[in-house]
Amino acid sequence: MAEEIIIVGGGLAGLAAGVALSGAGRRVRLLEQKPYLGGRARSFRDSATGSVVDNGQHLFMGCYHSTLKFFADIGTSQTVTFEPQLRVNFLDPNKKVTELRCPFLPAPWHLLAGIFLSNSFSVRQKIDVIRMGRALRSANVAAESSRKIDRLTVEEWLSGLGQSEGLRRNFWDLFCIAAMNEDPRIASALIFERVLRLALFNSPADSRLGIPRKGLSECYTNAAAKAITDKGGRVELRRDVRALLISDGACRGVRLADGTAIEGQTVLGAVPWHVLPGLLPPDVADMPSFFARVRKLCHAPIISLHLWFDRPVTDLEFVGLRGTTIQWLFNKGKILGTGENYVSLVLSGAHDHVARSKEDLLEMALRELRALLPGMRDAKLTHSLVIKERFATFSPRVGVEAFRLPAVTPVRGLYLAGDWTATGLPATIEGAVRSGYTAADFILRSS
Repeated sequence: MAEEIIIVGGGLAGLAAGVALSGAGRRVRLLEQKPYLGGRARSFRDSATGSVVDNGQHLFMGCYHSTLKFFADIGTSQTVTFEPQLRVNFLDPNKKVTELRCPFLPAPWHLLAGIFLSNSFSVRQKIDVIRMGRALRSANVAAESSRKIDRLTVEEWLSGLGQSEGLRRNFWDLFCIAAMNEDPRIASALIFERVLRLALFNSPADSRLGIPRKGLSECYTNAAAKAITDKGGRVELRRDVRALLISDGACRGVRLADGTAIEGQTVLGAVPWHVLPGLLPPDVADMPSFFARVRKLCHAPIISLHLWFDRPVTDLEFVGLRGTTIQWLFNKGKILGTGENYVSLVLSGAHDHVARSKEDLLEMALRELRALLPGMRDAKLTHSLVIKERFATFSPRVGVEAFRLPAVTPVRGLYLAGDWTATGLPATIEGAVRSGYTAADFILRSS
């Protein structure tokens, strides 16, 4: 009988790796601590309203090639719909709705034409974006830029490229916070430059935004688990792995909280970075040239505010908010097609706000919505839910690449996956899925 591969963690990374390995004919045993799959990208049903709630709102992009392959492999591509081209609405304190809509032209002209034709930017700002596009499309500039910007924050880099404060605040910062979950004054310019190249300056198809039309869990968890079990694998919930069994430089399996040992010569750790050290023997966790580096990663929180009203407050499906603390609004009743007067608000990179009380955050959100949306004038809040994800992502701050670990470890038979590993991307759905595929590929090649 073929060797069973143990996967610890049932989030996107672990499930993507499990699907890839199962599809290649390998037997998989996936162990998840919680009573549900999906990790930090999941949905649940709100007990008070019956609504499907995502624990954090996610947008997809056409450049999510690994994610789109994953969804195609498990048969759930239809759960995410993409606009034919990049289109984003913005709402400012003057209650003015502006739009960026990019025509289907070769890159980077699709973005530059969209910026030029948009009513969302001043003439000065349009010139700044064109200058930015020219810099990013130059191969020589790109190589030189990567050498220079690895110690710069996003704000420092954009300022050096002549991007005005108004453009940074109302466009680049919104994109940075959404993609990186970090303040531009902290976030790494090196990672942000990669994101811009992939998402905005590569092709019009890659720039498109995709919105999940189902709860996040429905988009992939059950289908991925079925893809694994249909190939003879096992997906086990409430299996609390407390230790990786490592001796003589090799991983021999895992030990559960109840003392049960599960033996295996190949183990994939698809757990959050802050969980990994606690699963390792102290001498391995303290290995300075490898595992000890992960302790230098910092977290970045996300706050999601889910609000239900007695009437519609906006016709917009989703919109970027300018001049507010809240950054994005998603009209969930419209997105999910339920007809509910339910909106979801996102506050990313929420270091300065995560300690605030839920009542304070709710008051702030309602105050900002009243200043932006005419539909809020007579609307009454009927229910609310505030979710704080303190460890939502790792912080992609300057120098962070030195602390991210690769899929292959010095411990024989032990591999790693997760959005925090060395994918070159920030902590996104794409980064998580790509890491799972990368780890699976190394496992297959090693056997």
